[in-house]
Amino acid sequence: MKTILITGGTGFVASHLVEELYKRGERNIHLTSYRDEGEFVKQFVDEKNIYQINLTDYQATQDLIAAVKPDEIYHLASLASVGDSFEKRKFILEMNTNLQLNLLEAIKAHAPQAKLLHVSTALVYAANDNDQAIDEKATLGPDNPYALSKLIQDMMAYSFVKSEGLNIVRVRPFNHIGERQTLGFVVADLAAAVVKVEKGEADSVKVGNLDSIRDFSDVKDVVNAYILIMEKGQNNEVYNIGSGQGHSIREVLDLLINLAKAEIKVEIDPNKIRPVDLHSLVCDNEKIVNLGWQQNHQLKETLERILNYWRENI
Repeated sequence: MKTILITGGTGFVASHLVEELYKRGERNIHLTSYRDEGEFVKQFVDEKNIYQINLTDYQATQDLIAAVKPDEIYHLASLASVGDSFEKRKFILEMNTNLQLNLLEAIKAHAPQAKLLHVSTALVYAANDNDQAIDEKATLGPDNPYALSKLIQDMMAYSFVKSEGLNIVRVRPFNHIGERQTLGFVVADLAAAVVKVEKGEADSVKVGNLDSIRDFSDVKDVVNAYILIMEKGQNNEVYNIGSGQGHSIREVLDLLINLAKAEIKVEIDPNKIRPVDLHSLVCDNEKIVNLGWQQNHQLKETLERILNYWRENI
């Protein structure tokens, strides 16, 4: 049985990835966690296989890879917050760069045969003024510190394929949403705010820019794409992951309001408007579709699940 390691293994996306891998019969799954104790994933993974580790610790990362000797690595670990990254520029750049370098060096030393799926982000692409869908050959040009740190990680992965012969595929997912996503992301924030109004804990939903267009995919579809790319993705290739459909934040909010159990008042909050915000970010998913991927969940269904999650957790 193959050995699977998931970095950032107790986070939002990883919780869905672990659940899906378990459904497919995988039992030898190992996870890293920075802070989260991982209560949800413990139903699928033996607690002794959940390692509390800071991947910016060089020796700890070396020891981890030497002990686990993974065959497959899903690399999800990163500090991930676009808004906060403007205030924490130095910290995020240093953390995400150092953890990436430490992991790649450890794989080179102790698991050079492993296949690594590196999770980047569609935010590495430059602003798209003509609103066209973005493919893997689009111009790179991150406009916030978080995206810059992810592009550095992306290029480091490319470099280690070229210079060290590692087997790495890179994925650039567009916005993905679902239950268990933390606050700080637009759909989670909006859904939680709607539920607070439902429960009488707030008078209104406060919003920022509603005109931005994003490609929202269900996290369950995204982790299926990760597994497919791990199985069939070619070394040193890049794969965009997204639905191929753009929706404005206003459309998403309208859907949430229509699903709400109370009348929802909306107010603009200037503090929620980012210093820089791409107008449109929509995926050209031809490459991943040709690999055999398909979208199985529609936006309204996903939003309903998210609302129900917050109704149980607020």
